Amino acid sequence: MSSENTRPVLDALGSIWSTQAEVVRAFVEQRPSYESLCQEVAYILERGLKQRSVQIAAVTARAKSINSYCEKITRKHYDKPLSEVTDLAGVRVVYLYKTDRPIIEQIIEKDFKVLEKTDKTDQEEIDRFGYGALHYLVHLGHTSSGARYDDLKTLTCEIQVRTVLQDAWAIIAHHLSYKQEVAVPRALRRKLNSLSGLFETADDQFDRLRGEREAYVEMMVEKVSDKKHFVQQDLDLDVLAEYLRTRFHDRDPFTEQSASELLAELRETGYTTLGKLDDALRRSEKALLAHEKAYPPYKSNKKYKHSGFNPIGCTRISLTILDDAFLAMRQKKKFKDPDSYIEFRKLIEK
Repeated sequence: MSSENTRPVLDALGSIWSTQAEVVRAFVEQRPSYESLCQEVAYILERGLKQRSVQIAAVTARAKSINSYCEKITRKHYDKPLSEVTDLAGVRVVYLYKTDRPIIEQIIEKDFKVLEKTDKTDQEEIDRFGYGALHYLVHLGHTSSGARYDDLKTLTCEIQVRTVLQDAWAIIAHHLSYKQEVAVPRALRRKLNSLSGLFETADDQFDRLRGEREAYVEMMVEKVSDKKHFVQQDLDLDVLAEYLRTRFHDRDPFTEQSASELLAELRETGYTTLGKLDDALRRSEKALLAHEKAYPPYKSNKKYKHSGFNPIGCTRISLTILDDAFLAMRQKKKFKDPDSYIEFRKLIEK
């Protein structure tokens, strides 16, 4: 932060301290409770979002800094700042798809006591421009009970709910320091309004793409079950992931990132169709099971249900045993003990 930007904040702190030192002291004493509050709110949100499988970019939490607090009460002239400033604790949920917003609203309204809800995308707010978000003021809900919550129950936390693009717009608008359309120079107003429209359109398109992808996966599932189309089906991320979930249905889950990395390895070593991969895994099935029994994976995390490898590991082991090209590719990546794979080649089926 430049000295030009920090000077007003420092001036605000100095001004408040010289005239209302007790206001600063009261905030400093209360701030640890607000830190605890926003961390608790963030935890409850993360848990709820995970349970409902909402795709998020980030959940962030912060208690207002003393400098920011002093700057705000200097600018807005509060009579009782500790009770009137509502964003002393703040949590932001940045999520991926607009169609998930009703689920996020359900989570917040179920798990917290809502004091205020403001939809800043509401088109009736004609004095605003840009691409807004959803804001809540909340108290902890009835499920947060016990001694550790006694000092937090009456404190207010602000929750901001934004898509990734709403968050990006807010950052840009903050940098430009334009809060309302009337503050924007006429020469820039049309361009900014056009840009905000593009952001909103892009959000809609991301939702449409997700719907199209889900429809594509459903179609691929049908094709995978159709032997006529099975052999010729090209491998892509969605096809590979669905196939592995079906073939190794009793194994532990895997991440999309790990499936993407495996897909790159398959393409590098010539596995471009589902039929070729399926044939390789079928032929090496006995070898995989024997290798897994001799060299079981180490798993210390209790969340794992299966004692063996997940579908990604099963595929890598199978192809390493079966295929010289796949073995050579993995050797380039300096994986350990190639002989422990080669010894199981005698179990490969023709």
